[in-house]
Amino acid sequence: MFIASIHFPTDPDLGWHLKYGEYFFQNGKVLRDNIFSQMMSDFKWANTSWGTDLISYFTFNNFGFLGLSILGAVIVTLTFYFFSKGAKLSFFEESLIFPIVIYFMDPLNTISFRGQLLSLLFLGILSYLLSSFEKNKRYVYFIPILFLFWSNIHGQFLIGLALFLGFIIVRLLNDYFLQNIKKNKIIAKGKFWGIVFLLSFIATFVNPFGFGIYKDASTHFINPDLKLVAEYLPFEDLSTPWWNFIVISALVIWGGILLFAEEKVIDKIPKISLFLVTYFFSFFVRRYAWMMYYLSIPLLKPVAHFLEPNSQKYKFISGGIILIFITSIILSIKFPFSQYSNFSWNDYCRYNTCSKEAAEFIIKNKLNNEDLLTMYNWGGWLIWQFPQIKPTIDGRMHLWKDEKGYSGFKEFFTIEQNFTDIDKTKYNTAFFSPQKPVYQRLIELTQQKKWKLIYRDNYSGIFVRNKM
Repeated sequence: MFIASIHFPTDPDLGWHLKYGEYFFQNGKVLRDNIFSQMMSDFKWANTSWGTDLISYFTFNNFGFLGLSILGAVIVTLTFYFFSKGAKLSFFEESLIFPIVIYFMDPLNTISFRGQLLSLLFLGILSYLLSSFEKNKRYVYFIPILFLFWSNIHGQFLIGLALFLGFIIVRLLNDYFLQNIKKNKIIAKGKFWGIVFLLSFIATFVNPFGFGIYKDASTHFINPDLKLVAEYLPFEDLSTPWWNFIVISALVIWGGILLFAEEKVIDKIPKISLFLVTYFFSFFVRRYAWMMYYLSIPLLKPVAHFLEPNSQKYKFISGGIILIFITSIILSIKFPFSQYSNFSWNDYCRYNTCSKEAAEFIIKNKLNNEDLLTMYNWGGWLIWQFPQIKPTIDGRMHLWKDEKGYSGFKEFFTIEQNFTDIDKTKYNTAFFSPQKPVYQRLIELTQQKKWKLIYRDNYSGIFVRNKM
């Protein structure tokens, strides 16, 4: 799992994460203002990933891209470890389930370290602590500490808190209606779990932004502009991730049938409920699929157990054969490993289709003014690599709205998609990828002599408005 999880750090938001972390280490305080981009320059932001920024900068500053690659792989490996411990998987069960889940998780893991990986790790730890409750109740007291860290690392703590509350409710209802536990014991359990949840909830307020992190995190559920961001859309029909979704559905149904046949469904209802919630939301938002795949592990266990040999000897041998086969494939894909230690910003741009030469051209020709329109996905890269260029917008800003309801991202999106004609905007210089609709509009305007293409390479073009 560690080898399979080593990837190049290609997160488009990496640059601004590094810049936020750098600001903290240089100034000793958390940055609250938007000092990096042109749009919404006076906006104050509750940065729910401020802890991730510190980790990102410290790792990159000391160990470079390789450090981020290794850190991402370590986090994914630990996530599998905790989910495995929570589900009590055997070696053979791990050998079957882990390759399936790591394959399904590849679209997320392939960009290497980011805060979302840490959220999934915390979810794995939460799953382990809840599974260990019957063995040792003291494990549950670590949950508030978990949420203290989670709320300072990544905004998905709010989903974790909701899943935790849902687990408690389903567990109590399950005990009362299906396990026939006496009412007084249910009340005692309810008080115990209520205290643990309340402490966990209170712990989330111990952060630099207080209640502000709830305001920011909640926008990821209720903001209508989410439909403009690919990660908050469903998987495209008949795409590879869509088929992965169908496959996991079939495997989970198989596992559910086996649990029912073995009369173990009642005991698994709390865990099944967590899976079903994330499964339902994954139909509409692909972002929830990553949680869903991990939460499916307890339901995949009956399938792996069904296929497991009876003999302990053959369990080990067959699991070992699968392990060797899968590892051989992974090693052939990852070879040579020097590619990870040699990864550079030029390689980063190759994955994110950005252009160092184009940025240098902008600086050399003094085009880095307020009338420059830059691409959303290049914002973080420009913030870190070319601070002389203040990007129009960057990856922090997709859900920002001021008190008047203004959204810089929405304004930018309509221009990028050519819903708003760039020729009728205030911008006199445009720096875009040929893949964007606005680029084709700029080509038309160039042909009409209204704009001029002054720089072009394989990844980008720079246009300026002809002065009348």
